[in-house]
Amino acid sequence: MKAFKISLLAALISTPLAAENIDKTWELGVFGDYIKSSTNKDNQIDWQQMEAGKSIGIDLQKIINDYWNVRIEVAKTRYDIDNGRNKEYGTRAGIDAIYKFDDSNFYAFAGVKRFNNVKSYNALNVGAGYNFKISDRFSLYSEAAIYKDVDYGFIDQGVKLGVKYAFGDVKQPAVISKPKTSAKAIIEQPIVKVLDSDNDGVSDSIDRCDKTPSTVKVDSTGCTLYSEHEVEIKLNVAFANNSSIVKPALVDDIQRLADFMKEYTNTSVEIEGHSSITGDADYNLMLSKKRADSVRTILVSKFNIDANRLTTIGYGQTQLLSDANTLAAHKLNRRVVAKISTSTKKAVTKS
Repeated sequence: MKAFKISLLAALISTPLAAENIDKTWELGVFGDYIKSSTNKDNQIDWQQMEAGKSIGIDLQKIINDYWNVRIEVAKTRYDIDNGRNKEYGTRAGIDAIYKFDDSNFYAFAGVKRFNNVKSYNALNVGAGYNFKISDRFSLYSEAAIYKDVDYGFIDQGVKLGVKYAFGDVKQPAVISKPKTSAKAIIEQPIVKVLDSDNDGVSDSIDRCDKTPSTVKVDSTGCTLYSEHEVEIKLNVAFANNSSIVKPALVDDIQRLADFMKEYTNTSVEIEGHSSITGDADYNLMLSKKRADSVRTILVSKFNIDANRLTTIGYGQTQLLSDANTLAAHKLNRRVVAKISTSTKKAVTKS
């Protein structure tokens, strides 16, 4: 019988990774798979010329952390034997360690299995899979694996497709308080009008500012009344893991900071770089400084901001927004931030 080759083609539409809304603890999966026995078994009478098999099964995964799961699996398989003229039923059970790649739906796994079919034997297996999220609790998954029979030396192959349900509590959304703004009270002094040539409500005898616009309020001496406002702008640029490259989509945010500095020319800013807790602390300190320098370079080279108005500092992992050991927390902590505030005067207009 000709050698049988199995290939797994995963053609899935790529979608952005979204933050998890479920604090997952366990996942229960139901699957079907296809097992292709080693070609050598096809030709051996003591294996009853066993060929391919189709299985149904369940698996239970324990979520250890953002990178590791442990899975227990059981399945029942119907094999073709005797050159396809007969059937043989068998079972499979085992355990796998699963490693989930950062910022990806792909994962790899390795484990041990016990097969009971025409003969009983133990096997080591390795493979790779892909998760496709349907909702917060449901997802589809597909896998390809090879099984090394450690008792008889054969190698089998398999592909799997299944659906999983996640157990866990719904995460509570963070409450973000809105900043309070304050405005200085403007008190107008009542003026006894005698003669007011510019019609600003202040007698000419004490009016120190003639010809004030009729649309603005004035103080007790007839001069334009100004209110002092605090204006500010905040910058928050996110970075990919182990990267100091600013994504093109975030350059517009940096331009907002540049436009603010061009309007308020007396301002300067300190650009802060931060990192997540993953990795070496000294390396993260250096990486956070590089992130801040990347934003400074764009402000100088692309938006012509004077370099003397910009300073940078790296804080590494010393000022975390979240100290949780999760992908969402790591993304939140990988950032460059800057804040500028200044006071400006604006004429108070009449209502």
